[in-house]
Amino acid sequence: MMVHRSAAYALFIIANLIRCSDAFTSPPHSTHTRSCGVSTILHGSSSDNNNEGDDSVDIFYDDFGGTIGDVVSTSSSELSSSLSAAALQTNIEQQQEEELPEFNDTTEQQKQDSKELISIPLPKSSTDTSKNDLTGALSREFTLGRDLLLSDYAGSLGFDQVTDWQYYTTDLATGQREDKAANPFDPNQPSRTRSKSGSVVRIFRGEFTGRIGGILRSRGLDTRVLLKEFAVDDDDDVMLLNLASDEQRSLAKIQSSWLQGYCMSATNNAQQMLEQLEGGEWREAAQRRYVDGLTDTPTTKDDEHLATMLECTSKKKAPFTSILGQLNLNDYYDDEGMNPNEWYKSLGVKPPKPGSIWVVYDYHGLSTASSYAVPLIIQQSKLPPKRGMFGNIVQAPPLPPFRERGRYMIRGILKGMLQSIATAHAADLVHRSIGKNSFILSSVGQDKREATSPYAVVVERLRVVLSDWGFSRDIQEAVLEKEFSGRCRMFGIPSLSSYDYQRASSYEDTIRMEEAAHQFAKAEDLHACGFVFLSMLFTTLADPATLSAPLPATDDDTLQRLFSEIFEKDVDELREYYANEDVWSAVVSLLDMEDRAGWDLLGKLLLSREEVSDWYKNDGGDQDVELTSAQALLGHPFFKMKII
Repeated sequence: MMVHRSAAYALFIIANLIRCSDAFTSPPHSTHTRSCGVSTILHGSSSDNNNEGDDSVDIFYDDFGGTIGDVVSTSSSELSSSLSAAALQTNIEQQQEEELPEFNDTTEQQKQDSKELISIPLPKSSTDTSKNDLTGALSREFTLGRDLLLSDYAGSLGFDQVTDWQYYTTDLATGQREDKAANPFDPNQPSRTRSKSGSVVRIFRGEFTGRIGGILRSRGLDTRVLLKEFAVDDDDDVMLLNLASDEQRSLAKIQSSWLQGYCMSATNNAQQMLEQLEGGEWREAAQRRYVDGLTDTPTTKDDEHLATMLECTSKKKAPFTSILGQLNLNDYYDDEGMNPNEWYKSLGVKPPKPGSIWVVYDYHGLSTASSYAVPLIIQQSKLPPKRGMFGNIVQAPPLPPFRERGRYMIRGILKGMLQSIATAHAADLVHRSIGKNSFILSSVGQDKREATSPYAVVVERLRVVLSDWGFSRDIQEAVLEKEFSGRCRMFGIPSLSSYDYQRASSYEDTIRMEEAAHQFAKAEDLHACGFVFLSMLFTTLADPATLSAPLPATDDDTLQRLFSEIFEKDVDELREYYANEDVWSAVVSLLDMEDRAGWDLLGKLLLSREEVSDWYKNDGGDQDVELTSAQALLGHPFFKMKII
């Protein structure tokens, strides 16, 4: 028996439990083959310092109780070369930004007016950076102390390797492949194996200070920020360099694209803002920020740009985390009088390592969909007891009616998740690590934990944010990766590096192959989103008879096995399975409304890859047929039906 391995990578943020959805495997190259997908994910632990308000903390209000991320595929052989190239390019770009041209600081005009501010010309950004980073996030550097302060340590992240095994045989005469299910009683045929490593990424919370902090407070905006430290020891740690680089590039692109759309659709006078973005004014101000800080030059323009961006994303509830820039710790490293123990005394962790990459994001709390995916009756039991005016314990109020909770789940959480994926796809990005842990459930209020309260039912106060972009790709890059090509072939779609594509008989065939590959890349996100929907519906809205009553398994592995293996991708049989459990009777009735609109939506998501495959195999089928997309599904009847 020969073994063919393919690597898949994913990022989990601040995890207490590591969960993994299905990994993808490449096609066989032998007669009897066992293939595996090795997934490198991040696992983590959180600190106990997680209070956001005056109330006692419980796990469902815990900002550090969930994980963010899921599985995304890439090729192990391709990873080494691509990451090395990415690391080299990153170092070159950083050196170019740090090399400032010489200037004459003793001109006659400056001698005559000693109060004139120094202006240091900086190198221009590359064309690619200018196109995809209109906000200047990739060139903005904050100073510790002058721009922001670190508040507390949140947790750490480490790599977790998950291997999914798939078994099949190949007929030598016909070349046809036949999948075989793993024998659960055979220890030599595991369906999944897992191994862990140490921590490599640390999470901190911080707060803007100084003038930028004052501007944000004056506009009623949150001054808190989230920081991730990618603890890169040297340039050989190419995976961390790649994680940091890809996450920053993708977020810079999506927020630039989103702001352009906001300016074009805004009813107010946003034309000037659009001209500033596309003219490079924001990027130039961001590039000067750190140097201006060293020379005590006011950073007025960049402060205003940052406040304007945060105001826009907050007002319109942008469905993604915004990247603000990097934290430059050169002053800390260069301070010979700095006592490393001061860092430990203040934050309870070791000081940062030289060379680490610190990325700054806007703050949405850290309550993920994973931490909310628990029956509400159990969430309620975990709340601290309420006391009356004389200190006596007061009975907790009952949970909101099921229909109100169902409306909050469908029109708030699920639709918000789909909206965030649609926003990514509109920016020509594929996330590739969709899971319950990828979505942060936040609130428009100051207490971000409000959104995950068992009593939360007001959709207007909810903000769903898609996080964990470390393994996302521009769709033009994603369709060329070797591992993606293997998954395409499994569904009968030729890769864009295949012989069939290179020798296409006509221009129309070439276009059809490219369209199929692009649609399949997006369909992978939708497929993963379908399992997120299943998990959220049948956990949070489940109605166990008692707190100790066992709940049927709803983890990612179980859901994948049920749908793909046991029920052979039949949505009707999946419905019958859930209908036979009393704990899910109310959820099944909810999905049955409007001619089973809920099941129809789940089927479109779970079978989105098969739909693209069928469309391609049918020679493009009816050209007027619109393939399933996140944007189109936002108008599905399931999100419009009257629940209450």
